[in-house]
Amino acid sequence: MMVRSQLLVLATAMVAPKENPLAQMFKVTCNDDGFFMEAHVKLRPVDCAIDGVYICGLAHAPKPLDESITQAQAAATRAVTLLAKQTIRMPGTVAQTNPADCSTCGVCVAVCPYTAPSFIAADARMHAGKAQINPVLCKGCGLCVASCRSGAIHLKGFDDDQIFAQIFA
Repeated sequence: MMVRSQLLVLATAMVAPKENPLAQMFKVTCNDDGFFMEAHVKLRPVDCAIDGVYICGLAHAPKPLDESITQAQAAATRAVTLLAKQTIRMPGTVAQTNPADCSTCGVCVAVCPYTAPSFIAADARMHAGKAQINPVLCKGCGLCVASCRSGAIHLKGFDDDQIFAQIFA
């Protein structure tokens, strides 16, 4: 018996969602096709630009099963190296806010790729509704400092007085 087919599918199409809630939650960069992007193709193929987020398999791009397994092992190894440390050292160059100067515009929250700025809850302190910086999430990039319209955010070690002192020295 002979079967005549009109269509032969060798592989089904892999289409990433247009609005990926995981990418929005972790602030992971996506490529033009909607898949998660790695930090560097050759040097950090399973790392995202966000520290502690690793990608593998179909989240990265359509690929064969053996390649997905290899990439998953690499991502697990990267995660274990971070989790096995007793202490993690963070850089001292982080942003800090002066809540009294904050105008609650929200630009710092929108512009930060690391979700470091947030607003203080209404019942938490006397400066309710003002911006605060989570120093663990802050990478010291200075985007929030440059975008702060009221000048309430400063980068430790890079205040105007310190920069002018370096210029004049």
